[in-house]
Amino acid sequence: MSGGGLIGPVLVTGGSGFLGGALCAALAASGETVIAADLGDTSVRPPDVAYERCDILDAEALYGMCERHGVRAIVHLAAMVIPACKANPRAGAEVNIIGHLNLLEVARRLSVPRFLYTSSIAAKPRGTLDSPVNLYGAYKRCCEDISKIYYLDHGQASIGLRPNVVYGPGREQGETAAITLAIKAAALRERYEMPFAASLCMQHVDEVVDVMIRCLRAEHDGALVSDITTGAQTLDELIAVIRDIEPDADIMPSRNQRPSPPVLDNSPLLALIGDWPGVSLEDGVARTFRYYRGSD
Repeated sequence: MSGGGLIGPVLVTGGSGFLGGALCAALAASGETVIAADLGDTSVRPPDVAYERCDILDAEALYGMCERHGVRAIVHLAAMVIPACKANPRAGAEVNIIGHLNLLEVARRLSVPRFLYTSSIAAKPRGTLDSPVNLYGAYKRCCEDISKIYYLDHGQASIGLRPNVVYGPGREQGETAAITLAIKAAALRERYEMPFAASLCMQHVDEVVDVMIRCLRAEHDGALVSDITTGAQTLDELIAVIRDIEPDADIMPSRNQRPSPPVLDNSPLLALIGDWPGVSLEDGVARTFRYYRGSD
């Protein structure tokens, strides 16, 4: 995990989710004061983390909460994922766009110097129309542009990271949860059929959390948006790694080919924080396997 001094109370929206929970735990372990804001289940949450039940669509409640805790950094992770946005486009737009706008307004009004958010590879234009290929991606692209305008209009600095696939213990919802679910099935000696075939940038949650903390501790003035990694591997390679760990794994590949990511560029991120020690697919699969097997 990256070092560096304390950055002040950190608000993490979506703090009881997969990535949010891991980030909150790592920040708290490093000595940071962490406030997790969410509407989700909080029955299992990291120790030493303050929890606030707060709707990101309630702008004044957000403002009051951040003012009360003296927040000096915001990590905005709360969002509706691809299937939910497709099923309910209006709610997806409200949560993913208006929620993002509300957090930026809080940062502006309270002069919060650090604002980090997750965009997505889905935001990148591609295909015959040279556009995002789903509503989730369109909403995330809109948030990137809003963040840039907040810097132009108000000088509000921000960092937007575009993950492709983040996997690891607890990632069991969303289209690309298939990576984690396949590892879990092997660990539990269950059969699993991959829902699609693809070449993807698969990053273990520990690596992504490390990158996020490095971003929070970097000095930055601007509206940076960057892919996190450019290294893609196929799901056939994933299955091979799983079978190296568990030769009897009953993981079936799919013929349903999913489009590969568009051209990726993480040079803005590298320029900000430099290189970092990655988690290889072999190591990440092994960590996840041990968790579900009950030996980690």
